[in-house]
Amino acid sequence: MITGCSEQVTGNDLPEKINLETNFKTGLEQKRYDWRRQISQVQTVKRQYSEITDNYKGITLAQFKRQNRYVVKGKVLNLQKIKWLSPQPETKLTLRVDQVISGNKGLKGKRIYLNFPGGFGRERDIYAQSTNPDNEIFYQVPNAPIPEIGSKIICGLLSDEHHTNSRLDRLYLSDVEHTFWVKRNGQYELNNPAFKKVRRNLAIFQLTKEFNRDSVSK
Repeated sequence: MITGCSEQVTGNDLPEKINLETNFKTGLEQKRYDWRRQISQVQTVKRQYSEITDNYKGITLAQFKRQNRYVVKGKVLNLQKIKWLSPQPETKLTLRVDQVISGNKGLKGKRIYLNFPGGFGRERDIYAQSTNPDNEIFYQVPNAPIPEIGSKIICGLLSDEHHTNSRLDRLYLSDVEHTFWVKRNGQYELNNPAFKKVRRNLAIFQLTKEFNRDSVSK
């Protein structure tokens, strides 16, 4: 006799749950395909990233929490073109908050919309002189590449302090060049490629280790 499970899943329920999960995954794949197709149709501006300065130490988990209204773990559900922002293009990022590491736990499960640096713009927004100033291009900030749709991320969020009603606060990403993590091959890593060339004893790498521990980031 088997005990301990009072909820039964019938043959009719199981396929529906599987289909819902499959449809969600398919939706992300379609959005990712559409986003990549848009990028392929225009010129991509490629620039070399800037190296991390020698005096950069990074921050501890406690400092990171103090500097942000929220520290969250989530999933990128969509990327959308913003037309046009100057002097630098930005992309609308839809984030589903899966865990609130620091801040009001009521944000968990919410979908929030954030501006991420880089994206579709005009030549005039990137180049000081251009032969085709209105020509559309795709520009990715070298030290803050835009994460793929479907990526799991950890980031800090600030809010517009001019709002008095917390429900109307406009959240925005803080310091995506130094404190933005993307999960790759099962581990969170700093999104800025410049960190691959700096000393591994910096505090920022200890913070990364903490995010990869189940007690912090599961």
